[in-house]
Amino acid sequence: MIYMVEMALDQPQMRAEWDAWYLQHMKVLLSIPGIEASQRFESLSPHPSPFVAIHQVSGPQVFASAPYRAKAGPGGTGEWRNRMSHWHRNLFTGLDATPEVPPAGALVVVEEGAEAPLPLLWLDAAGLDRSVERRAIAVLARREEAERLKGRPGVRVLKPLTARLVAPA
Repeated sequence: MIYMVEMALDQPQMRAEWDAWYLQHMKVLLSIPGIEASQRFESLSPHPSPFVAIHQVSGPQVFASAPYRAKAGPGGTGEWRNRMSHWHRNLFTGLDATPEVPPAGALVVVEEGAEAPLPLLWLDAAGLDRSVERRAIAVLARREEAERLKGRPGVRVLKPLTARLVAPA
C-alpha cells in the first residue's frame, strides 16, 4: 500500500531546519514495523500542498500500532505540526511498493479526470483522510520529460528531495 502525505510549510524561512527534521522523521518512520520505504518530493509548480512524501506500508494496521502512535502521525510531528498546513494523509491501494524516483527524475501525480499523456498507475483511496478517492502516479527518469506537464490542471510534477529510503532488514 502507498501512504501519501501532502503539506505546505507556513514558515519558509525555516526551510533548511524543516528539511533536516523531515529527513530524521523519515528515518523514525522506517523504524516502525510495517513502514518499509519512504521518499520525499517538492512540486515544481505552485500548489497548496507543495511537499509530498510517499511511504510504502504493509497495510492499514500500521496506523493502529503502538509504535506508530508513539512515534508518528499528527502527534509525531512535534513543533512542526503548527508550522504545516494543507496537510493530507491518504492511504492507497493499487501499488504494493513505492517506486524509486531518481535524483534527476520526477514523480507525476495526476488527479482523476485530469489528462496526462503518460502510462499511469492508478491508486484508490483505502483509508486515513481520503481527501481524494482516486489518483494516479507516474515516474519519469528525466525531469525534462515532465516539463510539458507543468501547469496542467490536476497534474503535479514533483522533484525528489531525498533518495528512496528503505527500512533496515
